[in-house]
Amino acid sequence: METFDPSLWHCLRHPRRQLAAFDATRPALATVPYLTWCLLTAIAVIGSFIYGASLSLVLPQWRPGAGALWLALSAGLSWCVFGPVLVVAARRSAFTCAHACLVTMAYGEAVLCVGAMLNLLLKAATIVPPGPFNLAWVGLSNIVMATALAIQLRAVEVPIWKTLLAWMLVLNGCGAVFFALFQRLLQGGAS
Repeated sequence: METFDPSLWHCLRHPRRQLAAFDATRPALATVPYLTWCLLTAIAVIGSFIYGASLSLVLPQWRPGAGALWLALSAGLSWCVFGPVLVVAARRSAFTCAHACLVTMAYGEAVLCVGAMLNLLLKAATIVPPGPFNLAWVGLSNIVMATALAIQLRAVEVPIWKTLLAWMLVLNGCGAVFFALFQRLLQGGAS
C-alpha cells in the first residue's frame, strides 16, 4: 500500500491511490491535511466564482457578481447537504468522504474554468447559442465530477452504484433546488 502524501499535486494526480492511503491512516481531526484541504476549498470557491461571473459575458441579463455568488452558493450548499448523506451511504469516515469530495470539486472546477474561457470566445464570436452551450458544459462538469468521486470511493470499497445514486438524488437534487432559490440573485431580483 502506498503511503499518503498530503501534497495537492499528489492528491490531484493520483486521487484513487491517495484516497486509499489516506483512508488507511484512519484519519482524525489531528491528521487532516489542512493546507491541501484549504487549497482545494479555494479552488472550488474561486472556480465557481469565475464560471458564474463568466455567464454574464454571454447572457446579458446576468451580472458578474450576482452570477458568481449564485453559482458558489448553490453548489456550495448542495455539497454541504451531500457530504453527510455520502458518509452514511458510503459507510466511510467523514474525513475520507470530505477528502474525496474536495478532490472531486477541483476536477469539476477545472472543467468550469475552461468553460469560462470558452464564454470569452462565445462573447467575441457567437458560434453556438450560449444558453444551451453552458447547460451542456455544466453537464460535462457534473459527469466528470460524478465519475471522479465514484472512482475514488471505489478504491475504498464503496460500490459505484451507491456513489452515483447519492450523487444523482442528493447532490443534483439539492443543486436544482438551490439554483432555483438563488436565481433571483442572478437576475437582479426579477422574478
